[in-house]
Amino acid sequence: MLRLLHAAPTPASPSPRVLGIDEFAWRRGQRFGTILVDLERRRPVDLLPDRDADSVVAWLGRHPGIQVIARDRSRLYAEAARRGAPTAQQVADRWHLLDNLGNALEAFLLHKRTVLREVAVALADPAWGEVAGAAPAELHPPPWQQRAAEAGRQRHAAQVARYEAIHRLRAAGADIAHIARAVGVSRETVYRYLRLPGPPARMCLPRRGTALAPYRAYLLQRWQEGCRNSRCLWREIRAQGFAASYTTVARFVAQIRRAERAGQPAAAVVRQAETRPPTARQVAGLFLRRPEQRTAGQQAYLERARQTDDAVAIAYALTQDFATMLRERQGIALDGWLSSASESGIPELRRFASGLESDLEAVRAGLTERWSSGPVEGQITRLKLLKRQGYGRAGFPLLRQRVLRAAG
Repeated sequence: MLRLLHAAPTPASPSPRVLGIDEFAWRRGQRFGTILVDLERRRPVDLLPDRDADSVVAWLGRHPGIQVIARDRSRLYAEAARRGAPTAQQVADRWHLLDNLGNALEAFLLHKRTVLREVAVALADPAWGEVAGAAPAELHPPPWQQRAAEAGRQRHAAQVARYEAIHRLRAAGADIAHIARAVGVSRETVYRYLRLPGPPARMCLPRRGTALAPYRAYLLQRWQEGCRNSRCLWREIRAQGFAASYTTVARFVAQIRRAERAGQPAAAVVRQAETRPPTARQVAGLFLRRPEQRTAGQQAYLERARQTDDAVAIAYALTQDFATMLRERQGIALDGWLSSASESGIPELRRFASGLESDLEAVRAGLTERWSSGPVEGQITRLKLLKRQGYGRAGFPLLRQRVLRAAG
């Protein structure tokens, strides 16, 4: 059967008028090929064994008459299209534009983690701000949490110093190997820090659930009833199945005492412990989601976040404007949006707008024309299926033959 497949003539395809181009992985993250799809017929017309601009330029030279080329934001394919089909209109894919905006929003919201947490705790009890009289951040954490926070701050300070040293040496003309030796890091780390748009943000892992979580409500009830002895409380919940040590309960009770001395209600400690704020990526997803697709709780969260922080409100408004422009193909409004983003005072959105300006005509066409890379992604999914059927042992000639014949 393999001999028959190799011997069979490759199906002839007419030169496409509208071409979609994208990469596929031979080995994820290491080696790539290129797939070319006729977007009008929704069928692949060829496969290239590599991801190389010269290969794409040569292929385009053999197929004149291409009027539109839909692609992702890759500079490689943009340059290949300019060289191989200079008269063709390039169209940036809308999904990739929205994904790029989502990444910019995530980077922005990483600097707003305190706001995200305060809003989450506030919405856990609408009367929180009125009853407590202060933000959740004013609750004093126990000493062990303070020590952990200080250690985290020191690690982040070291990362920022490393970032500044790498960029300072690079600006002075040092090569990657010299920078890696001077700073004491690997070359991969140097490349990663050079790609960052700014100093690395401090990362905080989400708080894990604890053994005490199922018993906090009971402890709060007994506290409000007047039982203030931590060992007595420990014995009571141990009879209910609590298996952790007395120290866990003692720490929780001490935290309640500190909160009450600071003028906070005991319920605030429980609420803060049980509230897990959404991540920056999750909030960025809410920004991009259509309003009618959000739940009432998600909508309330966004409203509270916009009221709490002016920069969040500006980012949300710009995101909604861009999403509307993209979904309704209002490319004519792009210039005004770019000006607003550049003047917003938000560095992440300013960099996103600058990236759009460097590929302006393709982005404008993506926000205006009906073409996209969606059919190309579908063909890549089919290609992966055919490749996996060969258990990783099929070479390029066989894979190309199968993909083109499956499409025919």
